[in-house]
Amino acid sequence: MKKLFTTFAALVFFAGMSFAQYNHPMAIDVAGELNFPMSSLSNGATTGWATTARYEINMGAGFTGMITSGYGAFAQNNNLTYSYVPLLVGAKLYFVSGWYGMVETGYHFYTVDYNASGVSTSNSKSEWGFSVGTGYEIPLSESLGLDLSTKYQYNTDDLSYWNTRAGLMFYF
Repeated sequence: MKKLFTTFAALVFFAGMSFAQYNHPMAIDVAGELNFPMSSLSNGATTGWATTARYEINMGAGFTGMITSGYGAFAQNNNLTYSYVPLLVGAKLYFVSGWYGMVETGYHFYTVDYNASGVSTSNSKSEWGFSVGTGYEIPLSESLGLDLSTKYQYNTDDLSYWNTRAGLMFYF
């Protein structure tokens, strides 16, 4: 228990130190993403891509709140094409010198297209999920930054994937 408390106290301390460097009240983050299907999604999809926009608001003490949305798709495999629109809310906790941990939760609105032998069908569904990941923010100027992150996105119905993201942050 003592080790857990010491670790937690150190994290809060370092988050407070790094917060002094990242004190912009708000930011818009526009990014490109690569997605690697996991679990049974990898049976029907190959590497995917996405473009997303994220609104971030500084909540104090090293925490940042986030709202993320965009559009993504996985390359066709076995005559299946998956596309999705994520709608996620989450938070970042800054540790030291730009490093942060993050969690997100929300819905992915999927469309699955099947096209074989001239027959085409489409099915839509929404799946709840959550993600946990880490990233690094690099300030480029007073109003611009680079955000690099990776996360595991778990979605119900085995539609999970590993995500890598590179974003351009506009501070204001």
